[in-house]
Amino acid sequence: MKMLKKIIVVFVLMALLPSVVFAQNSKKVRCNREDCVIEILEKLKSTDKNVVAEAKRTLDSLAKDAKFTGDSDSKNALKKSIISFAEKFNNKENREFMFSLLPIFCSKEDAYEIFELVDNESIADYAIRTVGDIPGSEGYIEKYIIKNQNNLRYKAALAYAVGKLGMSNMENELISWIKGADDKTKVEIYNALWVIKTNDETAKIVKKGANKLYNSKVSEIKIAGMKLVVAVDGEKAMPKLYKALISDDRNVRVEALNLMKPFVNQKVCATVVKKCKKGDALIDAINWLGDIKNDSQMEFLIKQLSSEDKKVVAATICAIFKIDNPDGVNAVKPMFGGEYQRVIKESMIAYEGNYRAVLNDVVRGDDKQKLAVLQIVESRPDVGMFNRVRELLYSENQEIRDAAYNDLKYVVVISHYQSLSALLENCDGKYVEQVQIAIKNAVKNAPDAIKDEFASTLKHVKPNIMPRFYNVFAYFGTELCVDKLIDAYKNGDYKFEAKEALMLVENEQFAEKIREALK
Repeated sequence: MKMLKKIIVVFVLMALLPSVVFAQNSKKVRCNREDCVIEILEKLKSTDKNVVAEAKRTLDSLAKDAKFTGDSDSKNALKKSIISFAEKFNNKENREFMFSLLPIFCSKEDAYEIFELVDNESIADYAIRTVGDIPGSEGYIEKYIIKNQNNLRYKAALAYAVGKLGMSNMENELISWIKGADDKTKVEIYNALWVIKTNDETAKIVKKGANKLYNSKVSEIKIAGMKLVVAVDGEKAMPKLYKALISDDRNVRVEALNLMKPFVNQKVCATVVKKCKKGDALIDAINWLGDIKNDSQMEFLIKQLSSEDKKVVAATICAIFKIDNPDGVNAVKPMFGGEYQRVIKESMIAYEGNYRAVLNDVVRGDDKQKLAVLQIVESRPDVGMFNRVRELLYSENQEIRDAAYNDLKYVVVISHYQSLSALLENCDGKYVEQVQIAIKNAVKNAPDAIKDEFASTLKHVKPNIMPRFYNVFAYFGTELCVDKLIDAYKNGDYKFEAKEALMLVENEQFAEKIREALK
């Protein structure tokens, strides 16, 4: 018996360890021929988003495998297929994806074939940027710029490549492109110049250009300008970021908040909530406080829980759980089971704090809060909640009882089997199946010795109750359990139930014995 208890302890500890996630599809796709790659690329044309997503995952895996294995057949099949397919494929998003695969496994020796695509106007921009992402490809970019100096096209892509490859020898060339360039091209030029600059004069040019871009009324250009201003001025750019918070353009506001993250302190957070007073701007600020997990504005957040704007309240709940400040979490606890239960449930599923402590506290509340806890446990099981769930099995509220019995299977481990056995013996008939499932979950990975121990401790069970355990015996499928079922079928008062259970036994080892018994 002592040995049995030791085994139980070991299994309990194992159950509490994080589960190891194994790849479901361990068999890798072997695809080192062009026709094979083209077949996968064709799936990018599908109208089914799941098919497209799966194709992208497969192609990304193939590209990474080609890089790490160095298999020349795989590399060539991917490179040639993507190049030929890209010329015929018009979808911008998927075309960008295909070109993004090439730098993963291509070297400067492969860049020549990619750069030849510059003659195709529809994909020249992609080709140049892709070559810019391949280290050692400076020669192709420089040669093209010099050769076409009098009639140079694709300056934005070329500037991108110059910056990515760190081509400082192109500094003056890029400066000469600024005059007459459109804003999108200027963004790429200034970004590249900031990377390759060799003197203070170039830095001044970039700073002046960044400020001009920041003042653009076009969202995309203004955001690019903000990023460049921060790159140039660092924390000194904060006034411009604060100013962007009052923009009517949500993309601009959110990017400004993101750019503030490296400079966060209590003063910055206070200024943000002061600037973002209402509506979507307020929600953006609340979301931001949650993302940076800063609790300096917790009093402000708790106040927002009383807002008449439901979106503000929902955002605040999410932020408070992300921040995990005790005062904030305590302020949300009375809201469990109420109007915002869906948001609370989602937040608790992702909660990184003391999940069990929060639920144990809330479950002491009213019936709505108890139901709220049970809903959360169903979506995020925790064996540490077993005692709380078991207590709720005896609630006077039937809805709570039903939910507790439903949750039982999610919170059990092997050490609970004796409690579950007593529960199966005494529970209302309509909950028998739920308890049976809980017992199966608790003991499913246990050795036969524990399953037999379970079956051997039922001698006190009344004959009319014993059939409740037959289904469990069948699931265990040990020799002792099968023998008990056979004996019940031959000599007991509930032959039909025993027979039904015997027919559920999946252990082939006893198939012949069961067939003989049922003759």
